[in-house]
Parts: sequence; structure tokens; C-alpha cells
Amino acid sequence: MGLEKNNEARIRTAIGRAYYASFLTARNTMSIGEKTPEVHKMVLSILYRKNPVIANKLHYLRRLRNIADYDTELVIEADGADKAVKLAEEIIYYCLKR
Repeated sequence: MGLEKNNEARIRTAIGRAYYASFLTARNTMSIGEKTPEVHKMVLSILYRKNPVIANKLHYLRRLRNIADYDTELVIEADGADKAVKLAEEIIYYCLKR
């Protein structure tokens, strides 16, 4: 992906965007109209029934996003963003090919 290794704010933002791109694609392709905080768990629950491997990837990506957003003590390296983007690509590909 090529993010600057010393720009942690961009790395954290990239992880968050990767999660939301994946989550929203999954939500929309499953035609879930709900927009409450519980929708994240709802999407995961439905996805676990359809494809547990992809659901695990989205769940892991959500945990990365939470760390990036809330764990300010932890230094996040560029490879964290690279991993997040790779997971997002796999999740989005699955959702759109269905």
C-alpha cells in the first residue's frame, strides 16, 4: 500500500476505512437496512451463517479498527494498514461476487 511508516494517523485512518468499506459492503449486499450500533453484530451473525471464514476476517478487521481508534498507547506500524486493506479486499470481493 505504501503508507509512510512514520505517519501513524494515516495508518490508523486506513485501518478504519478498510473496516467500514468492508462492513458497509457486507451490510448493503445482505440488504440490511438497520443503522443502529447493533447492526455490526447483526452483519457478523448473518455472515457467520453464510461464510464463517469471511466472517472471521471481518471480525478480526473490526478488532483492528477498534485498536486503531481507541488504543492510543499502542504504536501501529504500516503493515497493520496493509493487512487491513488486504482483509477488506477479500471481504468485499466475497460480498460482491455473491
